[in-house]
Amino acid sequence: MKIVRSFLLALALTACGGDDPRYRNTEMLERPPVLVTHASPTDAAILEDDSVITKKKHKKGLEDDVYLTASKPPAINIKQTFGEAWNTLKLALTQSEIKITDEEKDKGLYFVSYNPKSLFGVVNSLLSKEEKQVIYVLTVEPNGQETRVSIKKASASEQSSSLESNNIDREADDDAEALLYQLFETLRDDLLTV
Repeated sequence: MKIVRSFLLALALTACGGDDPRYRNTEMLERPPVLVTHASPTDAAILEDDSVITKKKHKKGLEDDVYLTASKPPAINIKQTFGEAWNTLKLALTQSEIKITDEEKDKGLYFVSYNPKSLFGVVNSLLSKEEKQVIYVLTVEPNGQETRVSIKKASASEQSSSLESNNIDREADDDAEALLYQLFETLRDDLLTV
């Protein structure tokens, strides 16, 4: 039996090892396409670069898109339309932890409660249960392609309409400029945009 198996194996191997030219000739196999390596200058199309480099979005703060005016009293100019600046200002007030007591978008007014962070203010807030509030009015108005923000201390009637009458600090100093500079620094340096 082993002899028969060996004989069949030898017969199979000799059948596979013939000199048939079909198995050795590779001319009929498919070849990959040939790429042109040299193109003449007349064949090449001249393309003009019309790409635009988009302005990099600021990760933190508006940087050069916000600046202070030299007028008296100073104001903030934001290089945005009124609607964009309104939302940006609201975001800056929230991030600065300045409480918005009221807003009238159609008139361009924000009413905010603000007490500057000073040593006296911190000690006073620790000693008393209720912190007295001062209301400031932020006026937001279009100024050409930009938006102008000015700040002033609210009048007595605006103070009483925005807060409870026993919570108003009527004798507080006017810190509108301190609020303006704090808001400007937040807009320029610290504003976290989405």
